[in-house]
Amino acid sequence: MPRMPAVLADSMTRWMGRPATVTDVTQLSPGLLRVTFEGEALRGRPWVPGCEVEFRVSERELRHYTPAAYDAEKGSMDVVFQLHGEGPGVAWARGLGVGDQVLVLGPGGRPWLRPGTRPGSSHLFAGDATAVGLFSVLIAALGPAATVTGAVEAPTADVGAVKAMLPRLTVLPAVKGRPGEALNHWLKEHVQVAPDAAYLAGNAHSVQRLRARLCSAPLGMRRGDVAAKAFWAAGRTGL
Repeated sequence: MPRMPAVLADSMTRWMGRPATVTDVTQLSPGLLRVTFEGEALRGRPWVPGCEVEFRVSERELRHYTPAAYDAEKGSMDVVFQLHGEGPGVAWARGLGVGDQVLVLGPGGRPWLRPGTRPGSSHLFAGDATAVGLFSVLIAALGPAATVTGAVEAPTADVGAVKAMLPRLTVLPAVKGRPGEALNHWLKEHVQVAPDAAYLAGNAHSVQRLRARLCSAPLGMRRGDVAAKAFWAAGRTGL
């Protein structure tokens, strides 16, 4: 989300924010941080896997994140932050500690799982380390009967942590400075038959290129069967 006037950010968080407390902070790897938020105001909230929440990360900026887990009965959620770069969201996440009070906006957003897929259908996931939380919650929702394939590229230092969170996917060391290159090569080599549904998330250019490949011959997927979202873009702080 782009920068906004501080008075507007004040209004949004005051009227839409729900109080929560940080109850656990776990450094999964140098670039991945898992944080648990709990609060009475999070109980009973309508949530489906893939719904987003927002945090105010600076005076004039908010950022969207996808919980890796959400327990509406307990009023608890986990968010996995990728500590990439020096943006306001990264600085805010790095500063979180147990006992901190935050305001949570949401959850909201569109469902991610494609409608109409039959039991035992095939699902392809492709993205980078920013999609770890999203992919983990979607795969859990699909259950063990679904055929799940795909790949995630991550900085070398984070590969082990990503593998632990996404054991059903291939984890590729990212090519520094060339987001999506490892994913594109993997897709060419390993995806010869179109899946029933595909989920793409991460770098904007990479997502666009992967969707174009999936929706073109010979795979020829329908665009409606490919859920895609850009989480970041080189040189842009608004995503």
